Amino acid sequence: APVLLGDALEGEARELGTVMAGIAKAVARHGTPASPPAVLISGGETTVTVGDTKPGRGGRNTEFLLSLALALNGHKNISAVAADTDGIDGTEDAAGAILGPDFARDAARKGINASRALEMHDSFTVFDQLGYLVTTGPTLTNVNDFRAIVIRR
Repeated sequence: APVLLGDALEGEARELGTVMAGIAKAVARHGTPASPPAVLISGGETTVTVGDTKPGRGGRNTEFLLSLALALNGHKNISAVAADTDGIDGTEDAAGAILGPDFARDAARKGINASRALEMHDSFTVFDQLGYLVTTGPTLTNVNDFRAIVIRR
């Protein structure tokens, strides 16, 4: 069941990741706002506020996904994709990344500290090390950021 959450979701990428994880877990656990199998679809351009931290590599879509991954805590029935339709997430050469239920296991095997990477705004490096990046090259169009979270039974 598709659940369209809108095409103008904004705010901090990491905060939206946490919120979207909560919605995905509600679908998985309680069948609300839809029963699984379901997909949460959203668009809109979030932001990444770096502050005084020396930033790592990444953009708003990979930061969203890293935050989502941490909030999902290895949920076995939830996967996601987040990408910019212009083919470039922030200043990197990837459009975004994918997230599967094996993220926590794969990160642990590679010695990746995902919480620290999120703190350092280094989400690109995490997904690059895991081979989870979505690389399309420039698409020469910029419709919106695209996010889809799939919840299986």
